[in-house]
Amino acid sequence: LEEMLKLVAGRVPLVIELKGTPGRDEGLVAAVGRILQRYEGKAAIMSFDHWLIRDFSRHAPGIAGGLTACGTSNRDIEAHFTMLAHDIAFVSYAAGDLPNRFVSFVREKLRMPVITWTVRDQPAVDLTFRYADQMTFEGFEPDIARIA
Repeated sequence: LEEMLKLVAGRVPLVIELKGTPGRDEGLVAAVGRILQRYEGKAAIMSFDHWLIRDFSRHAPGIAGGLTACGTSNRDIEAHFTMLAHDIAFVSYAAGDLPNRFVSFVREKLRMPVITWTVRDQPAVDLTFRYADQMTFEGFEPDIARIA
């Protein structure tokens, strides 16, 4: 991470996804938080792992944190709602799982930004900008003229 931050040198904002294994990576958020506190560029962290997100505000204060999520079942949606108690600043949601009541709530009621993942074609771009604010894309060049 430190090598990558030196290469980027603050030229572009970064979103860093944290993935860990319970019982093996308890210090992950603290370690990343310490490194990012010294970084002079803009950076945010996000994770699927609720147990990591619970550590964001304690071990990475001042660094925007987000929930990476997917799913449309009541169980999935209810679990995502519990993460709102942990001071997240944005949500990154699977494009194929839109629309849903969680994303609608965070965007419309909380005015929280929503990013989609992973967008691989123009129909997913269109879906993104109907229900979200930005996208993570790969494998193609989005038609910017259609988005604007």
